[in-house]
Amino acid sequence: MHASIAFSAVLAFIATAVSAAPASFAATDCNPSYDVASSTPCFTACNVVAGQEWVPGWTMDSTSALFIPSLTLMCTKTAPEYRSFMTKAGTCMAQCTADDPELFNTEFAGACAWWSTHKNDTCSA
Repeated sequence: MHASIAFSAVLAFIATAVSAAPASFAATDCNPSYDVASSTPCFTACNVVAGQEWVPGWTMDSTSALFIPSLTLMCTKTAPEYRSFMTKAGTCMAQCTADDPELFNTEFAGACAWWSTHKNDTCSA
């Protein structure tokens, strides 16, 4: 199971090919069009811990003003911090032995596809 999770994280890392774009927000309850199912609390917690190094307040909460900056880190394969983020998150996810890695793979693909379309969105009051 550990190898499967690590392999899945590596596959997700390799498969992601989207570009970076800065985003800024001024309000909460952002991103109402986000409709990707979340994976598991363990996988999400791993991303949150890994993301804190680069985006304080890193989140998978789509209503947060930090959501798009968080996805920018997770989905920008060409960013210098991407590899470190994915390594840290993937290493943590190897401990989520009760969770199906396909749940994360599905969330990751959906989140990054949504981000690719919405990365320049802004929140309004």
